[in-house]
Amino acid sequence: MAATAIYNLKGKEVGKVSLPDDFAKKRVNTKVLHQVVTNYLASQHRGTHKTKKRGEVRGGGKKPWRQKGTGRARAGSIRSPLWRGGGIIFGPVVRSYSYSIPHKIKHLALLEAIKSKIQAENFVVFDKIYLERPKTKDMVSIIDSLNLGKKCLVVMEKVDDNVKLASRNIPNFSVKNRKDINTFDVLKYDKLAISEESLKKLVEVG
Repeated sequence: MAATAIYNLKGKEVGKVSLPDDFAKKRVNTKVLHQVVTNYLASQHRGTHKTKKRGEVRGGGKKPWRQKGTGRARAGSIRSPLWRGGGIIFGPVVRSYSYSIPHKIKHLALLEAIKSKIQAENFVVFDKIYLERPKTKDMVSIIDSLNLGKKCLVVMEKVDDNVKLASRNIPNFSVKNRKDINTFDVLKYDKLAISEESLKKLVEVG
């Protein structure tokens, strides 16, 4: 079993937490990460694009000229897709891009994303984060003590209201409950900070 240090709010080491050897030694499964991130981005696609077909374009009810005798090609409507201002052939329609993948695959990808942060040494474990008042200045002080950098995701078992309020004005910084995070969240930020309790529960589920 591998081990990583646990830090308190002042950035001092207060213990260690064990991790499976896979987290430190095995290569990150990028195929699973790609599969889950692609699924997440597809579900975010609104799919509200729409073009009009021939029958939906206004006008074109009258035949532009008679069928024979003009020397021109036959035409039934000025709204034909061949005409300027006509309908669109095989254009996009409103639809959902989302699709489902197994929950086990999603959780595996989340663990792989965490593994990537551990192997890149962009990973911090803390015992707990709390604030007596919702002050951004106090939250910035904690960020500096834990050396979380300028773009970090903090994961806790349950985010305190004071922590949530103090964090919302800090750019490129996010605090989330363990149950609300996904693979994209972990990969989006340069650094991952997670509470000891949340880390243990994520590994146990895996």
